Amino acid sequence: MTSPAVNSPNPIQEDHHKDQNAPLDNPDVQNFDPQQRRQNQNRFKRRGGGPGGFNQRFNNPRGRKGFGRPGLNRNEEGGGHEQDNDFNKDSRFQDKLYEKLSQIAGPAVDLPPLDTVEKKFSGRNRLYIGNLSPDVTENDLKELLGKCGEYGELFLNKEKNFSFVKFDFYASCERAKRELDGHMLKGKNLKIRFAPNNASIKVKNLSGFVSNELLNYAFQVFGEVERALVLVDERGKPTGEGIVEFARKGCAMHAIRKCTERCFFLTESLRPVVVEPYEYVNDTDGFSEKFLPKRNPDYLKERSKGPRLAELNSFEHEYGLRWKQMLDLHAQKQEALKKELQMEMQKLEAQMVYARYEHETELLREELRARELDRERQKQEWEMKERQVEEQRRRNEEQIRRQEESLQARMMHQDEEMRRRQQENNLFMQAHQLHNILDEQEQSFQKPEMFDRGMDNREGFGEQSVKNEEEGKMPQQGNTFRRDRWITDRRDDFVPKRRRF
Repeated sequence: MTSPAVNSPNPIQEDHHKDQNAPLDNPDVQNFDPQQRRQNQNRFKRRGGGPGGFNQRFNNPRGRKGFGRPGLNRNEEGGGHEQDNDFNKDSRFQDKLYEKLSQIAGPAVDLPPLDTVEKKFSGRNRLYIGNLSPDVTENDLKELLGKCGEYGELFLNKEKNFSFVKFDFYASCERAKRELDGHMLKGKNLKIRFAPNNASIKVKNLSGFVSNELLNYAFQVFGEVERALVLVDERGKPTGEGIVEFARKGCAMHAIRKCTERCFFLTESLRPVVVEPYEYVNDTDGFSEKFLPKRNPDYLKERSKGPRLAELNSFEHEYGLRWKQMLDLHAQKQEALKKELQMEMQKLEAQMVYARYEHETELLREELRARELDRERQKQEWEMKERQVEEQRRRNEEQIRRQEESLQARMMHQDEEMRRRQQENNLFMQAHQLHNILDEQEQSFQKPEMFDRGMDNREGFGEQSVKNEEEGKMPQQGNTFRRDRWITDRRDDFVPKRRRF
């Protein structure tokens, strides 16, 4: 009789196809080819599918086989829409991941305690049922399992004769395992084991200040966490390892991929966590006698002698000592390697602290240099502005000086013009006064008494003219003639002024 670990199929591999949330590290997403997607879409359009008209026959990647061209697998037939959907899903998941990380990036002090109430139908409440008869049906299993408690999921593989079932609580799983393990069902004894949780991961390299609450608080960015636990030793001190159980397998695979590609820190210390799939260890059942291969000849050879103590200086004692020496050497090397690793870790932590101080110092220096450059730039801008202001001031002063000179020249010109006009006015007034005097003289000559003495005056005037001719003087004309002549000359000289007055 062989062990179920050898003959039974791998529960993780068999249960992978029934997981609705497939892992996000899909090779179709990583090897995404836009050109191939366009070709596939064009091919579906020719058949009546694609975005323009959906055809269930050709556009459904999970539809019936044989509808595509020969030589094409399912991914190639529906690769256009399947790859596009996976790519969009991964992009949305990335956006949500970074959004959640930005929300929890602050201090993680005094976290609230976790809810210790057990969740129903969690991933750890699953049982593996092996050694089933080929004629066992789901109704037979439901009738048998219904006596142990409430169950949610039931998967039966008739080709390899095994099944998976998920109960509501862990106590129901223990009861079903205790009561049904070895139970006879249609001629075969059932083999019931706890199925490994394929949505759980193991977290290593944790610092001493990481608690269950912080582990759950940190890994909830990858998806819903059902249980987070930091492993401790017999003294209650953390061992630097922990277990995180997610509600879906895709979240666990995404956490493994992201923590492997990038460095994920939980505390201020630069110790990145190491995430790997959790290997389930069955520490409750062990290896029973009924699982031994009793038909194997080596079984009879090994069991030919029972437990005994070797005699001193005997053959068995000598080779037993050699085995002990080899095991002691292994323990010593393992202890030396452990100490060496601890020393390397301490050295790395010291280098990390020193490098952090150097990094912070370099950042301060860069900030100081940036400030100096900024201040130098501001100084140059201020000097340039001062030069511009000085040049503007000089231009303004030159403009003001030119305006003053032009104003002074204009005022001097106006003064000269004013003096010239005053002189002209004075001359005009003098001429006007002379004209008035002449008018008065003319009026005085035209009095009536002068007309009575007209003849005498003519004689006298004749004598006077003769006398003037004798003296060599020009004969004087009458006042009327001289006045008209003077007025004519004066009009020629002062035509504009006469018009103005």
